[in-house]
Amino acid sequence: MLLFIGIVLGISLGSQVNVNPGLYYRPEREAVWYALAVNNIGTAFIVAASGILLSIPTVLMLLFNGLMIGFVIILSSAMHSWPVILAGLLPHAILEIPALLLAGAIGMRPLGLFARAIRLKQKISWKKEALDSAKLFAIVTVLLIAASLIEANLTPVMMNWAR
Repeated sequence: MLLFIGIVLGISLGSQVNVNPGLYYRPEREAVWYALAVNNIGTAFIVAASGILLSIPTVLMLLFNGLMIGFVIILSSAMHSWPVILAGLLPHAILEIPALLLAGAIGMRPLGLFARAIRLKQKISWKKEALDSAKLFAIVTVLLIAASLIEANLTPVMMNWAR
């Protein structure tokens, strides 16, 4: 939900900002899948791991990532048609957004566990919870690697078809 609120805010605020898209749009730069993967996995790790800080950074990072997605959509709309924008986002976003949401869920777990421990006076097995989170993050990693391969190799082809 936080990511989608951020997207809506990014679209709303992005349409109010006077930015020259030509400054940011660089079609000559090819995307390299492993650079995309490293960046996205790093971001997802920070979203997930910041849960140890009572999930506050997780909430802020999900909102910020949504804001950036919304801003990119608005910035792209100044240069491309909607079919091209969708072709540029949907192929890899189908995997990337669920991965980011799963990373967010991992980052929100500690807050829920603290609340449960306090409310029910229940002892939490932090070792087991950390292992469960690591298993979930392995899924995030696989999804993001697949999304990066799609973004670097399939997305440019789809955008050319949509033009």
